Amino acid sequence: MRRTYLVVLLISCAVVADAQPSDPFRPEHPIAMGRGGSFTATAQGYNSFFSNPAGFARGGELTLASVNLWAFMDRELVDLARDLLGSDFGLNRGAGSRSVDADAYESLQEDFTELQEWIETTDPAIIESILQSAAADSGVTFEEGDDIAAIIAAAGTDDLVEFLLAFEAAAEAEPGSGYPAGLISGIVATIETALPSGYLRAGGQIGLGYAGNGIGLGLFAKAEATVDGTTILQAYGTAHNTITFVGGLGLTFGSLDLGVSVRPTILGYTRVNAAPILSSYLAGADIDLATMFTNTVYYGSGLGVDIGALLRLGPLQVGLAVRDLLGTQVAYRKSDFDTYSQALLRGSLPIGDELTPAEQEGIRAIPMKVNAGLQFHPDLGALARVIDPSVGIDLLDIISLARAGQEGEMDLPEQILSVLNVGAELRILRFLSLRGGYYGGYLAAGFGMRLFIFDVNAALVGDFGRDTDGSWGFSNAGGSVELAIRL
Repeated sequence: MRRTYLVVLLISCAVVADAQPSDPFRPEHPIAMGRGGSFTATAQGYNSFFSNPAGFARGGELTLASVNLWAFMDRELVDLARDLLGSDFGLNRGAGSRSVDADAYESLQEDFTELQEWIETTDPAIIESILQSAAADSGVTFEEGDDIAAIIAAAGTDDLVEFLLAFEAAAEAEPGSGYPAGLISGIVATIETALPSGYLRAGGQIGLGYAGNGIGLGLFAKAEATVDGTTILQAYGTAHNTITFVGGLGLTFGSLDLGVSVRPTILGYTRVNAAPILSSYLAGADIDLATMFTNTVYYGSGLGVDIGALLRLGPLQVGLAVRDLLGTQVAYRKSDFDTYSQALLRGSLPIGDELTPAEQEGIRAIPMKVNAGLQFHPDLGALARVIDPSVGIDLLDIISLARAGQEGEMDLPEQILSVLNVGAELRILRFLSLRGGYYGGYLAAGFGMRLFIFDVNAALVGDFGRDTDGSWGFSNAGGSVELAIRL
């Protein structure tokens, strides 16, 4: 089990990031993902809520329940996982890819045990003296009665390495401490060189709703965390959750469909900190993953507005969607994680506290996004019951091109590729769908299967290419799956 806890720490590694997500409502849905993200001109049914409210004007679809899970990770994290699990997953390891040093990994566990035993067998007064000195030298908070686990849990990751090294220096200087010289610095060095981490973004959404025949009504709850770091000891990340109600209307004027949706949303976000898990590990206590979220939670409510249009020109369809019209403002307050989570379970929000001026300066509106798409969907008549193909191309978040130009970071070809999404779908016998495309830098593939009222969709993406040694590999990969009941 201790091995499992160390794996959890590795996966939890993260850097400080802008905690407020740029698009907290949109999920990574496998239908859109499998099509390469080209859904603006294809919007219909459940995905109209996330892509283009003009889809509300089309045929109706009732989703009684949808469970959508997704994850993205970089190659180093995949390499790490397969080393720990003893499997290569059928993938080639590229040149320069880091892996786990099995000997170093085993010695690390032994070092942690030795450190824990030394703490437990040393005079508590000596330990407290060492802690006071280390806290003063590293600038972390120390209160009388704190042990090393409590200080690590409160320190966060910015000061964690500095505190641990200061602790070792104080222990070696303390008369009669019996501290094993170089133990902590050896642990830090082993972690930095032998146990790489990686990028991971994972989340899920549950929802229900009706979209079609001029109406869009839905309720959705989403949670997602993003982590990306270097070592266990610099573990830091962000997590957010949203609860959103969507109400919208769609109107048809000849070959033109127009739609609008209003999205009252409760949004909360916090920093993910793996230091409390590490402190539990060192203390030999049971591991509680909820301790990662003991930081301040920033939460509030906002009202997003989306508008969209779909124009039918024979087999061609043109789509335009503006999401978060003029930007969505969120008025934030703050609370601790336990109070926030308990309030949500009761169906309310805590009173909380106002943000400081410095915290308020870091708040920005969720930016407006403009998406445009084109779809070619030929009418094959009766043959469409057997095979029904369509091809689409989208430019997502066109405004980001203008923002990059204003900030002086404009690399036109690279920026265009980052917003370009191309995809195709082939429906077979009206119940099976095969999908593929280019998903903003990723190659995408997916499938869907509809059996009576049960709908299953899945997609995989990856930025595959050749490594320097000529073998095929990837830098990032991800996937999404949805299980739904639809009428």
